Amino acid sequence: MPKKQTTSKSESLDFETALKQLQEVVSRMENEQQSLDAAIADYAKGTQLATLCQQQLDAAQLKVEQLVKSKDGFRFENLDTLDDV
Repeated sequence: MPKKQTTSKSESLDFETALKQLQEVVSRMENEQQSLDAAIADYAKGTQLATLCQQQLDAAQLKVEQLVKSKDGFRFENLDTLDDV
């Protein structure tokens, strides 16, 4: 009997792949006439991909914040202020 996977296929996607798939889902929903079942399936997949992307962005932001150092040790900054640099 095959071993059961503990994570879904989308949970193992890297950010770029998940974002590309999300963009494809959004495009399909915006530009195609779909059956109700197909639209619901795309919506479910899209929310799953959006959540995955947000989790990966949050993790990346935390890593960046941990890398920002000051002379007194770690200094956490709002990343929005770094855009002005």
